[in-house]
Amino acid sequence: MKKQLICGALLSVLSFTTQAGLFDQIATGTWDSVKPTNAYKLETYGYNVRVYEWTPKDNANIRCVFVAGETNSTGVSCYPVDKSKEK
Repeated sequence: MKKQLICGALLSVLSFTTQAGLFDQIATGTWDSVKPTNAYKLETYGYNVRVYEWTPKDNANIRCVFVAGETNSTGVSCYPVDKSKEK
């Protein structure tokens, strides 16, 4: 009986985590998807660091960068762009 309860609890947890992704897809299903203007990996020692750059839809004078690493460390930064200095 104890084994059945433990198995049931584990299945419930697995089901919830799977459905959480499904819930997120349903909740944001009507949102627009925007591709980054640039995406790449940073070569860093021992970590898989990914970088995504984009321009917000409502402000072409801003650039944003999102960095994500394997150790749950992430960050976002946005900065103004001087259009006169662009190539």
